[in-house]
Amino acid sequence: MKKKPTRFSLRRLNAVITGLILILFLIHAMFGVFQMLGAAGTWHKRIAGFSSGLIVIHLIIGIKLTADTLKVQRRTGTAYFKENRLFWARRISGVAVMILLFFHMAAFTTAVEGQTRLVWFNGYSLLFQIFFVLSLALHIISNVKPLLISFGVSRLKELSFDILFVLSILMLVMTAGFIVYYFRWNG
Repeated sequence: MKKKPTRFSLRRLNAVITGLILILFLIHAMFGVFQMLGAAGTWHKRIAGFSSGLIVIHLIIGIKLTADTLKVQRRTGTAYFKENRLFWARRISGVAVMILLFFHMAAFTTAVEGQTRLVWFNGYSLLFQIFFVLSLALHIISNVKPLLISFGVSRLKELSFDILFVLSILMLVMTAGFIVYYFRWNG
């Protein structure tokens, strides 16, 4: 039996990139928390650099797919905003993540005379990091189910609950890490 050739799909590519970003994010977050608590080195910044490249690709694909959706809505004259709240929550939380990612990177990577230095971690830095964690949580939580569907996961309900539970715990630990880090700087 002749197999049909698979067609290139931006959605499929985006799903693979998203999975990689999620795995790298988890590693970066765990080691980042350890570093903020004073218990790890800085090698995880290389992971962050690679993740940044994948995030840019994810952003470009997301913009393209959103533009395609908006074109269809304009052409048909039906937006169904109320019915598409989850779609827009994903897009808006993604924009928030990108804006707050800039503040996250600025809080931890500042160059002084060619050397990377930490800037003073004040109350504003803490607030931006907490907002960053919240926007990440919203973006990831709202996208777990479609990601699992795109990979053909059959036990969707159980697996999505497990993933959301683990991610919620990680988000709480990250927030605690930022708070401890703030008090280490200002204590």
